[in-house]
Amino acid sequence: MQIGDTRRMTRLTVFLSLLLGACAAAPPRPELAACLARMEVHAATLRPAFAALGHRPEVYLRLDEDLADGRGFRKGESTLGDASPGGAIRLRPSRVCVDEVLARAVVAHEMAHVALQHRVVPGSGVTVLWEKPAQLELEADELAFAALRRAGGDPRAAMLVNCWLGKCGRQDKPGGSSRGW
Repeated sequence: MQIGDTRRMTRLTVFLSLLLGACAAAPPRPELAACLARMEVHAATLRPAFAALGHRPEVYLRLDEDLADGRGFRKGESTLGDASPGGAIRLRPSRVCVDEVLARAVVAHEMAHVALQHRVVPGSGVTVLWEKPAQLELEADELAFAALRRAGGDPRAAMLVNCWLGKCGRQDKPGGSSRGW
């Protein structure tokens, strides 16, 4: 190679840019980006209600169809979302993006887990399982119900959470589906 010969350097640059470009995450599909934006709006409208109840959950939402647990296994289809104490909330787009009432209820429920600083149950080894005891789910539902009522908006989300608490009859269940956490 002679001094001033840039062909080899150009080829290396092109190769690296192709390699790094292939590793970059693809941008989200437009419909998922729109769904995530709607979920962010739900969280933004719920924050003042949580603050009025004495909680200030800082949350970071993302859509994740697989919702893999700490061991990499996909959670069951009935799982609509999960949250970590650090504020990361994952939502299953195939379920929450098609039903705004359910979406608002799920966002409120997961924000309640963050606000209450619910911790994980340690699994074996270095993995962590997000299998929450029934008492933690009840606490999250109660806080989510209070926040939804205080926030106003479509009352069906609060009614749905109220049903999760076992406080409604079959005929009272609003536009929501079965619940699984």
